[in-house]
Amino acid sequence: MPRTEPDNDIIYWFDHILVEPAAHRLQRDGRDVPVEPKAYTVLLTLLHHAGEMVSKDTLLDSVWGHHHVSTGVLNRVVSQLRRALGDSPAQPRYIATVHSLGYRFIGVLQPAPAAAPVVDNEPAAPPPPVVASAPPAFDARAPYRRRFADGDTFLQFIDLQTCLNQLANWAALLPPGDTLRQAILTVLQLEYARLRAGGAAPVTLLYNEAVLAALAGDRQTALAALGLAIDEGACDELALRRDLAWRTLAGDPDFCRQQRRLGNVPTIATSPRPSPPEL
Repeated sequence: MPRTEPDNDIIYWFDHILVEPAAHRLQRDGRDVPVEPKAYTVLLTLLHHAGEMVSKDTLLDSVWGHHHVSTGVLNRVVSQLRRALGDSPAQPRYIATVHSLGYRFIGVLQPAPAAAPVVDNEPAAPPPPVVASAPPAFDARAPYRRRFADGDTFLQFIDLQTCLNQLANWAALLPPGDTLRQAILTVLQLEYARLRAGGAAPVTLLYNEAVLAALAGDRQTALAALGLAIDEGACDELALRRDLAWRTLAGDPDFCRQQRRLGNVPTIATSPRPSPPEL
């Protein structure tokens, strides 16, 4: 499949967002917003074909060369772009998902604002203030989400799922009813919802739901979600040992059956160490 190369000579302008390919610049409300190079190239490809559906295969081939890259990576990149643009997958203004096929840029492109001419020995007049046409989509959520929407460079390179797993294990070490434990569960609920909105794989979402229910003490929901995750293809034999949420169900017969379905019967409870041989 031939690659689709965006035109770097064009400056894109829509609402309060400026995209200048030649300078690798993305500005929102007059502020630079950093994004990963691959995410920026995906955005340029969608802008180059504004109004058209661009298939996932085309994006994977154009941006990654389709080498050892899954659609999950593309979904993560599109989710990052939506955060950078202040867009929402539920009510998109810029990037719309074409179910199972690809994505389409649906924003209204406008001519880029021209620079003011410079009069002899006089500085150029300052540009007019930029007024956002709508508040960012994430303003309605928890305040800490503004860090993600603002494009924190460090956060772009964090493996979020690994961080969430560590948070879940931390919560499992705290006693039920502990204030910090409840706060962590609230954060996990919000982040799992964001992963769902970003198009995470169903098996991941189901397993996350199972872990959260186990931490909340909801045995029935936890086992049901775990069973569905296995039905969807969950095959991580180390997960039930790694995730401490399951240790309260270590002796549960239904949980043991789910373990056997994974072909894994881990010992979740800590086994006593053998005594050293007598000399």
